[in-house]
Amino acid sequence: MRTMKRRAFLRGVGLTAASAFAAPRIVGIARAGGASLEQGLREKIDHVVVIFQENRSFDHYFGTFRPDNGQQVANLLDRQGRIDNRFLGLQKNPAGIPYPTLPLPYKQIPGFEDVELPNLPFHLAPYLPAKGNVHWDPKHRFFRMMAEVNNGKMDRFVALALGNHSHLSTEELDHLGPQALAFDLAVPSGPVLGHYRAEDIPFYHRLAHRYVLFDRFYQPMSGGSTGNALYLVAGRSCVNPAITAPHMAPYDPREAGLKHGFFDRPYDHKRIMINDLSPIQGPTGSDNFRQLRICPPPQAQTYPNIGERLSAARLDWAWYNENWNLVKPWALKTAFGPGDGSAVIDSGRIYEAHHNPFQYYPGWFDYVKQGHLRDTEDFREDARRGSLPPVAFIKASAAHSEHPADCAPYYGMRWVEELVRAVAAGPAWERTALFITYDEGGGFWDSVPPVVVDDYGFGTRVPALLVSPWARRGLVDHHIASTASILRFIETRFGLAPLNHRDRDAYNLLGAFDWDQPLNEFAL
Repeated sequence: MRTMKRRAFLRGVGLTAASAFAAPRIVGIARAGGASLEQGLREKIDHVVVIFQENRSFDHYFGTFRPDNGQQVANLLDRQGRIDNRFLGLQKNPAGIPYPTLPLPYKQIPGFEDVELPNLPFHLAPYLPAKGNVHWDPKHRFFRMMAEVNNGKMDRFVALALGNHSHLSTEELDHLGPQALAFDLAVPSGPVLGHYRAEDIPFYHRLAHRYVLFDRFYQPMSGGSTGNALYLVAGRSCVNPAITAPHMAPYDPREAGLKHGFFDRPYDHKRIMINDLSPIQGPTGSDNFRQLRICPPPQAQTYPNIGERLSAARLDWAWYNENWNLVKPWALKTAFGPGDGSAVIDSGRIYEAHHNPFQYYPGWFDYVKQGHLRDTEDFREDARRGSLPPVAFIKASAAHSEHPADCAPYYGMRWVEELVRAVAAGPAWERTALFITYDEGGGFWDSVPPVVVDDYGFGTRVPALLVSPWARRGLVDHHIASTASILRFIETRFGLAPLNHRDRDAYNLLGAFDWDQPLNEFAL
């Protein structure tokens, strides 16, 4: 198969390094960097908190958000506040034919029985309430998401939403062709076009009105949770130098297209992990215990992560995980150790190992011994006492993560609200910057094409909020960002060297702050 050159690929997506897309007019955003802004950051902020939720796209949560101050938002609405007609008929089947009405999976979501919806984004709550949950989880693997984006057209999310993954040979792929593969192996699902409104997830929308909403914040890597969790702390995914061809996708990711939607192998042709695999250290989990033998070896992850940077600077940090105290007895074991080895967690409602990126690194046992792994109950107590570390990451179990099929949005939002209120009520509030964001879009449609920064990302836009007394009140920040921007923010505040090109080149988020304003108090 012909390999597409990077320049041609970027042209095909409709993006260039200099100009990704036409952004709305930016209202009230200061310059993104500068000595005075950095000085203000160092003087005003001592604690950075990151709440990292699961699998929701920007338009899925903020598609109908309208700021009180009249700012524009890149979402579903036209200037009159209605769903923009340019999205009517956008979603197409694998042959490129628009769906007249949305295909509805009433067997997975009973609320869609006897319903007919036009091929247009729609309010999801009447059919799947924000307090409801069903066993329905759109596909969100590396190549599948590339195929859904379809070179920036954003028109295959419905067509490729469901369907089993398949390990096919190159010969089978070439023989069948992309349309045949999509028709045979994918199952369309119209609800990925659904969105929630302010009345469904009110706390998140109230935060957006009072603090800062980022409407150009992308998941850093195409695909699922593990890779994007690793990007949060290291700006890259894991590598497995010894992995063999049966576990590797044979094609270069730059040949984005429908065929790649069915390459669900865990590694790409460079032996970079592109789909979810569990760690082999500490409490772990796998649908197939034998699969742990192809998981990335810790000794191969020789690149730095933000925890190591902080430790080298003698700065404390913590990964607070819900239910950590339940699995902590297995923290210093490995899956292949003597006796029973690690506990293989049978439910993400207890603990989701592949959502904890620090378990993949050779320093894992030191992180545990040094107290960098803590329970979310510890976070609440640390917030109450004002003893939060300089950098804190917070991760829910499946029951509160907002991951479809595990947690309805409302209950994840309530869990996040408790954490935010704990920080706001604590003595460190005035010196804290708290970010709420998501690992990836979860297969839910979004209206804005991803910006291409390298072979692995960006992926879908995700919700992202800044909550801080120094946050510009009611700002919609249009700068292009990802979790690499959070890394750069941490590095800027604490004088740390960048990890790689991702965080080095990222927007530093400082345009979202005003160090001269009266404190933006928490009053929600």
